[in-house]
Amino acid sequence: MAKRSLLIAALFLVGCGDFFGRKTNLGFVEVPQYDASLVAYVPLLPYWEGFAGPVDICVGYDELIYVADSAAGEIVCLDQAGRRLSSYPLPGVHAVAQDRRLDLLAAAPVDTVIGGQRYRLDALFRLRLSSPTGYGLAHATVVSRQVHPFYFKSTFSLSDTLVRFRRIAVRGDNSYYVTRNGPDNDPLKFGGPDDGVLLFDSQDRWQEAVIVQTSTEVRTDFFQGAWGLAVPARPPQSPLVSRSPNFWVGLTAPNLALKVQAIIRQEGEQGGFYTVSTAWQQGDTSVAEGFLATPGRFLRPEGLALTGGTQPYLLVADAGRDSVYVFTLSGLEGVYPPVGSGLRRPVKVSFGGTGSGPLQMRRPTALAHARQILYIVDSGNRRIMRLRLTTDF
Repeated sequence: MAKRSLLIAALFLVGCGDFFGRKTNLGFVEVPQYDASLVAYVPLLPYWEGFAGPVDICVGYDELIYVADSAAGEIVCLDQAGRRLSSYPLPGVHAVAQDRRLDLLAAAPVDTVIGGQRYRLDALFRLRLSSPTGYGLAHATVVSRQVHPFYFKSTFSLSDTLVRFRRIAVRGDNSYYVTRNGPDNDPLKFGGPDDGVLLFDSQDRWQEAVIVQTSTEVRTDFFQGAWGLAVPARPPQSPLVSRSPNFWVGLTAPNLALKVQAIIRQEGEQGGFYTVSTAWQQGDTSVAEGFLATPGRFLRPEGLALTGGTQPYLLVADAGRDSVYVFTLSGLEGVYPPVGSGLRRPVKVSFGGTGSGPLQMRRPTALAHARQILYIVDSGNRRIMRLRLTTDF
């Protein structure tokens, strides 16, 4: 037995050499060739239809899917098989999210009387889904409503009727960010310009309009045309849900070169502040075919989402280009190749184009990702697309 062990050890030390330690020529061994086209998003058909005008979607911590159908004036709840479970009437609803207490947060306009005049103003709603009679949208009640602009000031101007909340993203501690835009973007305006990212605490109290410190200046008006929004916290419910205050934002103002930004919350001597991430890789085509930070890459990034897993990806729905793009968190376009494939660069899996085919879209406005399934609100085609990476099957 001892002799056998010594022989095995000797062979191990020799490795790929011959008995005398000379290196063996391995040129005869064929290196496996992997077809990068095998890595792609494929549709899970049929897509979910029957909507009047869907604009936003979230996969909740209760693992149900919620769709804001603005044209129908309702939030629709579906299970993961696409069966419609219930709905809640909310005319004009255009954003939806769920916090870790299983409350829904939504944005929709409300009629408000000010000085004897009736105005339509945007508002944030909190819907409690649990009640003594059961759980779900059929049992929902509104427990909080924050009407613009009265969550941060008592005065009102006509331009406030044109302000809209676009997306809601809930952090791991149940505080949440909201993207907002409107016509009054004076950088010195109290409460910040209409175009901005707002922070609310877990009790729906306005905390601040996010101010960004760049490498050269402090900007109150950084978020021009703020729309798409994503945070690291995401289902499933777990003690490991990220508590990071960082976020990703999509900007739709036409004059911007870089329309997707990662915003980092840092602590300094004077307290916390927000800054722009500069960690994006770009330009070197030996490491990737495309890059998130390429100037002019996007037109209207209205939907952002993060995937799960140990190597999350940033997903961008560009409503102006009718396409969905996938990036690593370092800004390289594509997903990491399968182990042993021999591929060195991320594999490009972005897709889209104008139309109603299986991989085509008309104004994709929102994204969600859960259990390896990508959900896309294909607003112009009035459907929810579902897709999955071939490597995830």
